Amino acid sequence: MKFAFLVHPLSRETDGLVRFDLDGSLLRNWGIDPAAVAARLNSAMAQSLAAEKPELEPTVTVFDELGPLTSTNGAAAEGRIYQIPLTALQILENPDEALRHMEEAVALAAEWGARLVGLGSMTGIVGSRGEYLAKRSPVAVTTGNSLTVYTALQNLFHVAEAFDINLKHETVAMVGVPGSIISAVAALVAPHCGKLLLVGRNNGTGAVRRLAEQLGGEYLGSIGEAVSRARVVVSATSSGGCIDQQQLLPGTVVIDIGVPTDVIGQQASRSDVLILTGGLTRVPETMRSTSSRMLRFHHGVIPSCLGETLLLALDQRAECLSLGRDLSLDSIQEIGMRARAHGFEFNRLYSFGIPLGDGFSAQFRKVRWHATGNHNEPVGETRKLTSQAAARHARHCSPVLHALSQSSGFVKTFVRGAGAYLYDAREQAYLDCVSGFGALNLGHNHPAVVHAISEAMQQQAPGFVQSAVNPYQGALAADLAMLAPPGLEMVFFCNSGTESVEAALKLARISTGREKLLSCMGGFHGKSLGSLSVMGTAEYRRPFGPLLPGCETIPPGDKELLERTLSSRQFAAFIIEPIQAEGGMYPLPEGYLSTAAELCRRTGTLLIVDEVQTGLGRTGAIFACEHEGIEPDVLCLAKSLGGGLMPIGAMLTRRELWLKAYGTIQTFALHTSTFGGGSLACAAGLATLQVLRHDRLAENAAARGEQLHRGLTDLCRKAHCLKAVRGQGLLIGLEFTPLPANLVAHWRASDPTGMAAMSIPRYDNYVEGFPVLHALQTLLNGHNIYVQPCRSNPLVLRVQPPLITTAEEIKRLLTAIERTCEEIDYSTGLIGGVIGRSSIGEHDAASRHLVQAPR
Repeated sequence: MKFAFLVHPLSRETDGLVRFDLDGSLLRNWGIDPAAVAARLNSAMAQSLAAEKPELEPTVTVFDELGPLTSTNGAAAEGRIYQIPLTALQILENPDEALRHMEEAVALAAEWGARLVGLGSMTGIVGSRGEYLAKRSPVAVTTGNSLTVYTALQNLFHVAEAFDINLKHETVAMVGVPGSIISAVAALVAPHCGKLLLVGRNNGTGAVRRLAEQLGGEYLGSIGEAVSRARVVVSATSSGGCIDQQQLLPGTVVIDIGVPTDVIGQQASRSDVLILTGGLTRVPETMRSTSSRMLRFHHGVIPSCLGETLLLALDQRAECLSLGRDLSLDSIQEIGMRARAHGFEFNRLYSFGIPLGDGFSAQFRKVRWHATGNHNEPVGETRKLTSQAAARHARHCSPVLHALSQSSGFVKTFVRGAGAYLYDAREQAYLDCVSGFGALNLGHNHPAVVHAISEAMQQQAPGFVQSAVNPYQGALAADLAMLAPPGLEMVFFCNSGTESVEAALKLARISTGREKLLSCMGGFHGKSLGSLSVMGTAEYRRPFGPLLPGCETIPPGDKELLERTLSSRQFAAFIIEPIQAEGGMYPLPEGYLSTAAELCRRTGTLLIVDEVQTGLGRTGAIFACEHEGIEPDVLCLAKSLGGGLMPIGAMLTRRELWLKAYGTIQTFALHTSTFGGGSLACAAGLATLQVLRHDRLAENAAARGEQLHRGLTDLCRKAHCLKAVRGQGLLIGLEFTPLPANLVAHWRASDPTGMAAMSIPRYDNYVEGFPVLHALQTLLNGHNIYVQPCRSNPLVLRVQPPLITTAEEIKRLLTAIERTCEEIDYSTGLIGGVIGRSSIGEHDAASRHLVQAPR
């Protein structure tokens, strides 16, 4: 359906821009190709200087072409923007002339084929809010005011959530009554705020008083008085320039819907108030880049009055809407829901038309907190925190993770965990095959662990005590020593895996008197500085150098090289993982660990076995080193020791080594941890070990791991996209075949500037890993299965469900992976076939069944 929308020039500069960029090429390349913009500016300037500059004819012109516009649910529309030759101030001075130009524009739009015309911001000044033109127009007209009201409400509610503003405790000022937009906003906001102030001009006193009485608010005739009493202000007048920023209270939020704007100035002049541009709607991604002027140049947003016209066209509704002073509250809610259904968004905040940056958001939240003195808000339940979780995470934790969630859906917000499942805010269940990278061997919120922590709290167990005896700490140490390989009797408690590795490295140096440390390439031992020094992946180490001196790495599995290296007798310790999980789920070659133990004993080198991820049943034995029956000098443990609820790590070692390092009154406190061995963490650890033994979870990990490994091995024989399966127990890695070289080359060539390849490190490797990204997306959003890649080997998908996983869940997982691989093989074969055949001149590739379509 065709539609049209009327605008007026914002200023002389906008007219100048139209003359300067008649073909739209300048704005079409803006933000995409800097070199093209620079070249276009140069040529446009030369043409502008060479040509005469006649004044624009005072007539209606076509300002922009919109379309085809397609919403996220597939609806389509096509539009034109008509510009009348009067600025906002000229319209105020001569409304009759403005109305004549508007009638002319409507007639031109109808002649073009438009069945609906949006009148935009001018209707509050001329034409009885659209009613005059509706009676005389050959096609339907709308003011767009209903969606503008809905957008303003969403802005208000969103900013209240973002900055912890409880509207029930706020005085809210509505400036511009009895105008149709602000009156409707006031009616819808009244039930949600503490006190409502309605501010109108003198000529509207009677109507404003009646509205104030109806809504239980208070009438004011002075904007200055209103902003001196309210820290939330919504303004929509028709005159503009009526709110002085300097009069606002610190911590005030103003939602300015006025056109021209009601807040004086073109930018914020204070950092302690927030001026929001109300009435802006973010269009769906499917509509970006379809217009050079209206949609792309302004951060992907359009005025909501234009949005309403577009929505009616998408719904094939050529009907008059939002006319007159009294807007239908039901129509406002209905048009808002239709907008959401088509993919329009209302969760971005704009200040003077510019997206509000996360840095300012954090700053203003702090300003308002100090200004209002409202410091006693309750923490709230998980579900109450969910609505702002993603935005807060982006602002204060990880902008990159948030960007991934916005662009791909890879990142979910989980609000609950139970057993082997995670749940989002809609109570959709996801089978968790990541298990907190091994921290959730017992699954989420295991009842026995929850009970143990609750019991410790009820008994008022001591929290953190130093140089004293904690019963929970001693009990957990005794249980660990009982389960550990022979000889490991002494236990040091800390908070994480990397801390347990730090403790092990320090113990090795102090007890042997040697400095050098040996580790394996591809190993992962933590990200604190000492642990990072023995990390086997250069990408993690390089940005933080120089690291600890004397650290060397060797490839795992080469027994002769290990013997030559240790024969120097210069190494304090050799640290190794039984399975390199982050490196790609590579088990050590059979016999290598026992050989390493023998060589370490012979050369006086301590053998540190890092079981942070493999320990406590994950590989089918309580500890992975038991598979070869070795007795390490030091064993590092963490992750699942806390039962999935408490952070706790432990280093276990031989008595003689501990006493040599810390066995005197001068040395016993050389290495300590303030929070290590806290009562609640140890209570969780005791319950964890009890569940592991009682429920025979190591045996279950062995059985389910065999089922999973066998199923994935069979699948590797059938699926072209799979290369290998590795691992042990429920610590499995599924390696994918890299994206074919012709697709990688085509991908690179599809970027005309080549900027992506130049700006992203190891770009080809990133593109080669596309099958894993495809698998992540399909498993998560198509099968509700949560998986992750190995960080140091992005072609490997880690499959690491909790040890409580059942045979039926493994069967479901295998089915989902099989369906996913069928989809990857089909799409890769289809695209690769078309590209490959097209490159040699065979253009009928699409008609050939290169691969079988997935079921």
